[in-house]
This record gives sequence, structure tokens and C-alpha cells, in this order.
Amino acid sequence: MKYSYLYKSKLEDITPSLVSRTFNHDLFISAYNESERVNFVFDNVSSKDKHWIIFPEYEFSPSEIKKLGGLIFDYSNEKNLDESGIIIDYYNNGAKNFFEQKKRVCIDITGFIRPHLVFLIRLLEKEKVENIEFIYSEPSNYVKKENTVFSDDFIEIRGVIGCLNSHDPDTNNDILIIGSGYDHQMISRIAKAKPEAKKIQVLGFPSLKADMFQENVLKVYQSEEDVSSGDFSIDDENVILAPANDPFVTAQLISDYIKKEEKKKPITNIYLCPLSTKAQTLGMALYYVCECLGKPASILFPFSKKYSRETTQGISNILIYEVQFS
Repeated sequence: MKYSYLYKSKLEDITPSLVSRTFNHDLFISAYNESERVNFVFDNVSSKDKHWIIFPEYEFSPSEIKKLGGLIFDYSNEKNLDESGIIIDYYNNGAKNFFEQKKRVCIDITGFIRPHLVFLIRLLEKEKVENIEFIYSEPSNYVKKENTVFSDDFIEIRGVIGCLNSHDPDTNNDILIIGSGYDHQMISRIAKAKPEAKKIQVLGFPSLKADMFQENVLKVYQSEEDVSSGDFSIDDENVILAPANDPFVTAQLISDYIKKEEKKKPITNIYLCPLSTKAQTLGMALYYVCECLGKPASILFPFSKKYSRETTQGISNILIYEVQFS
């Protein structure tokens, strides 16, 4: 995939009429949480069909779900289903016919839980979906700034289903690329899980908002001991600065870094961990499905039982990403 050929655009000065005029699809898919930016977009897009996916990690009650409009695919009580079980069930029972009939489909990734989003990208690539539009709504700010808590009740670190390849037993030049967001505890966990690997952090710069980069770096410093072999610096050779809202540049920069490292010394294993914005998560997933299938490479994730329903205020911009997998 030529990442630079993929089309992206931005909506600013968001109003209901602008959203309605811009988005006109046969199917609109979104993952429900309580954030204004998720609900505002869902309520105002023009689409023949609208689907809510309810993930169990948000722990919504039946009464909370009942009030929603659109067609609801409720997995709130399916705590034994992993990311593949939920996404495959939804795809087969909700979206497959739209894709097979080449309908216009738009997926709002804003409320998705990261491993579920990664598996969805893997599934769409496997199905050779020709054209699909993803959108991501930027918040005005995080309510608790750098102290924002995104996940709770840690379970385990494992590979995302469908993104766990066979690995080389030789680990002398393993590389772990971490999309580092605010969740410093999870950054530390994933770094400790691969103590022998060289750690590379992808930081969101430019960030969604000017103050968010400072907040991000403050949290990254808290995981410095586990991630960095020396004093952490944002201009360190082990840091990739990629726009927080651009999956295509993120994928390209990761690709360029791996190729550069490969020329120095053959890489034994590649591990990717998306813990930053959903846009960068999309970029990491695109890099994986385009360049890592069949290689000793996997996407790892620190899974938790619970995720915060709302961590932001407002909506500043809507980013639109168009992808072709075939």
C-alpha cells in the first residue's frame, strides 16, 4: 500500500448541518460510549442505516442501551468473547451484506477499543474490502489533562487475535514499537513484557491540541525507566514523531524506521503496541496488514476489563480517512 496515496481530509467549525451534508452513506458504524464527540456525529450523519456496537468493557446497563437510536449490536454481556468473537459476529450479522454489495460504508473509530479496531482492520484486509471511509473526531480537551484514566482492572498482555505471527527464537535484535499515549502504566507493562527488545516510542506530534503534547510527554516520562535505556528525550533516535491525527503518516514513518534498521542489522522480531490515539492505532494496524503478514511480527496489547466511558469534552475537528484494501 502506498500510504501517501491515501486520501484524508478535515472538517472544522463543526455544526449539525455540516456533518449531515458531509456524511451520506448506506451504513454508518460506531462504537457507543458517553462522549459528546461520538454521540454528536452519530446523531447528525446522513445514513440509510446506522449501527451501534456496544462493547462489554464499557459496562453499560440494559436501561442505558435501550434509549439509543439506530440498530444496536449489544455485546455488553458477552464478557467471554474476545475481540475476534465480537467483531466477526458483528461483521457477519451487521455489515457483511453492505460490503458484499459494495455499498458506501463509514466507520467512526472514535469510540472503538483499540484491539477491536485492530482486529477489524485485519478482517477488512482479509475480506479485500475495496473502499471504506474511517472517521475520527478530535476532542476539545481531555477532562483530567495528563491525569486522564482510560482503562482499569488490567488482565494480561497478549497478541491481538489475527495479528500474532510465528516468531524467531533468536531475539538478539527484536524491536518493540509503542504508540505512547497518556496511559503510562500500560506503556511500562508492555515494555517490561519484552525486556530484550529495543523500545521505540511513537509520540503524537503535532498533537491534537498544543497542550496535549506536553501532557503526553509528562506521562511518558513516568514510564521512562521501563522504556528508555538512558535519559528520555523527545529528539532521541528511539522516538518517532508522527501526527497524532494522521494514520497514513504514522504507518509510513514506522515503515521507514523498520527499513532503516533492517539495513543496519537484520531484525529478528517486530512487536507493535498501539496505546496512543485511535488515528495512530489505525495507522499501526494498516502498517501491520500491509507489511507484516508472514513476517515474525505481532501486535501486542495490555488488555483490561474496563474502559472509561468518557474522558473528553467537546469536538474540535472530524478527520476523514479513505482506505482501499484490494
